[in-house]
Amino acid sequence: MAKAAGGGPDKPSGKGAASRNTSRGAASSKKPASGEAGSPNEDVDAALVEEAPPSWKNAWPFFAAAGFVGLVVLATVLSSISRPAEERVSDDALVQYAINDLYTAKNGPDYAEYRANTCDADLDKPGFPSEAQFVAENQASLDQNGHIEIPEITDLVVDGDRATAKVHWHYKNKSEDKQVVETTVVRENGEWKVCSS
Repeated sequence: MAKAAGGGPDKPSGKGAASRNTSRGAASSKKPASGEAGSPNEDVDAALVEEAPPSWKNAWPFFAAAGFVGLVVLATVLSSISRPAEERVSDDALVQYAINDLYTAKNGPDYAEYRANTCDADLDKPGFPSEAQFVAENQASLDQNGHIEIPEITDLVVDGDRATAKVHWHYKNKSEDKQVVETTVVRENGEWKVCSS
């Protein structure tokens, strides 16, 4: 059976049709209930309203933290620059330097360096070698055995202006013949020097 034009449930006709169309039109102008999808323009508008541009007032914790970090870095740099290098090195390291410098002087042989790293008490002893004697003995040892090598310094203890350590050393050409020497180092006029007693 054919339906009449304008009739049927899909296309209302007559007076009732106008009122139903109006109510449908009114319903479509309402905003969707929560959970229902709206038009793409409504979503964009809502996003713009909810995400306001950031304010400088909101960023102050970041700037405060950045300023604090900057001050810490600046203080560290200024401290490093203003303090002499000797003051930035620990006593343990300075004691090791003195020991190494003494053995390096023997490897030279460098008599002035040897004296500079030896304590006053040893320098004043009658048996302290002369320059000629020091150079001759150490050059002969160097020619026969090679340089003195110090693989490690252990048991280092600093007590005020006095330190003790065990120096492990061997000649380069006799690496199997390892020596361990109990060594005393004293601070004289602010500098660490190796001392026999």
